[in-house]
Amino acid sequence: MPQANARPRRTWTVLFVATLAACSRGSAPSEVTSPAGGSSAVNEAGAATASAPPARSPRLDDPRWQRAMGEDPAGLAALADALGATGLVEALGDGGVIQRTALLALPLADDADLALGPLGGRALVTTGEERAAVLEALLGVAGRPADAREMLDPEGAGEAAAAVLSIANDASLPREHRALAVSAARALAEKKLLDPAKIPAELDPP
Repeated sequence: MPQANARPRRTWTVLFVATLAACSRGSAPSEVTSPAGGSSAVNEAGAATASAPPARSPRLDDPRWQRAMGEDPAGLAALADALGATGLVEALGDGGVIQRTALLALPLADDADLALGPLGGRALVTTGEERAAVLEALLGVAGRPADAREMLDPEGAGEAAAAVLSIANDASLPREHRALAVSAARALAEKKLLDPAKIPAELDPP
């Protein structure tokens, strides 16, 4: 009798092991091969995951922006009048030609000093040509003639002053960036927003 039951037991054992193996294979993450030969994970819905391309800025279709994109002074001034500093600062996140146009227009805005804080913060975290463009815009705002009204955002102006001093004193940064920061710092010092004694003189011509 024990010998008669040996074959059925072995059969059930084989089936049980085969079932476990199939379940194990089924639980492994699925992959699909990309056209380039790589693989990407597939989500639970079965669709391959991929990073979405950046959205196209709707400002590119705005006639006011289109006119200003050619760096036409009248177009830039009209854009600054229409949007003010707040609207131009919001557009900086679009990058590309919109960002460049907004930076050129900012010094022309009547309330341009509202942009000092955001520009100072952006100057600290950007690099290369973008940092240079941000510093030029900051210098343009800081260098505007003083008027009788009070600073619209003194706290933001103080943050900008601290930012340009930090950049001006950072010997690891490109010399041209530091020179722009020094010029901006001097313009802010004229408005009593920082101590001119803290501005480094090493970039001054001999």
